[in-house]
Amino acid sequence: MLLYDPAGGAYAFSYIGYNGTMAGGGDTEDTRWDDAVKYRIAYGPVHFGAMYKFADGSAGCYSDTAGWTAANCTPEQAHNNAYGFDLGGSTGKFSADAVFQHYNQAISVLNPLLGPQSLSSAGRYQSTTDSINTNPINGGPGLGPNLIDPNNTVYGIVTDNNAVMFTAKYTWDPLKFFVGYEYIWQNNPSHPLGVGASDQGGYFMSGVEDNNLDSEKLVNIWWMGAKYTYRSKTDVTFAWYQQRQNDFRVPSTCTPASFRSSCAGTLNEGSLYLDHHFTKRFDGFVGIAYSYVSGGLAIAIPHGPGVPYNYNNNSAPTIGGRFIF
Repeated sequence: MLLYDPAGGAYAFSYIGYNGTMAGGGDTEDTRWDDAVKYRIAYGPVHFGAMYKFADGSAGCYSDTAGWTAANCTPEQAHNNAYGFDLGGSTGKFSADAVFQHYNQAISVLNPLLGPQSLSSAGRYQSTTDSINTNPINGGPGLGPNLIDPNNTVYGIVTDNNAVMFTAKYTWDPLKFFVGYEYIWQNNPSHPLGVGASDQGGYFMSGVEDNNLDSEKLVNIWWMGAKYTYRSKTDVTFAWYQQRQNDFRVPSTCTPASFRSSCAGTLNEGSLYLDHHFTKRFDGFVGIAYSYVSGGLAIAIPHGPGVPYNYNNNSAPTIGGRFIF
């Protein structure tokens, strides 16, 4: 993906670089695949790649009975395998790639659960209720011991993820043109995780949402841009990105006064910057990025009292230098 990003994944100027939506089929932490094998081959101008991740870790447990405990719950099995394919090629100054990936039981962590006294209302609910069949668990304030100790655990959403991406670039000296598109669709997992499932970094999940989506979550992302090179040492880059998502929870709540992150929304971001190489190892850069968000994608933007989401745009000028050892 970074090969076809006009800004090359630069954190200050690239939406692809600083935002993890496009990796892992829509979930940042599923970008890196442990316990995986990879195969690559090139034949003339054509190349092909395939990767497979084996299922690993624990999947927690659950029970069909209300008030269940760790003593009478049924252990789940991990089904978090994944696979992906890449087919591409180049001819002259043109190159293109098509990529597909699928990830089962992908986890998107929302917030840490630091202890029973610090749980949010959502955290308390998820710590004391089985998200597979919503039966109460024998745990939580006034209910006895939790299924697992919620200290130093995480709370997350589990989905089965799919993504397909098409990218291309063309060099017409001194210009390079870039274009890309990714379509992501997520569904509730066909094999749910239970309370106590393992996550990355040795953490466990005391809060698991397996039925977070009321309908299929659909995300469309496209980008385009150009890079102009002046006398081999100075690059001027322009990039534009757009992301769109649908309503994937009950849409009746998506009104101007009650937006949430599951509502349909749009993000637009553009950047323009100059990068000059003073020496082989030292370069300086200056530029600006501008973004505009609406709907559910504006939920994290601060807003004024009584005026929901009126701060829906942002300008970020950046200047700096870099020395490569």
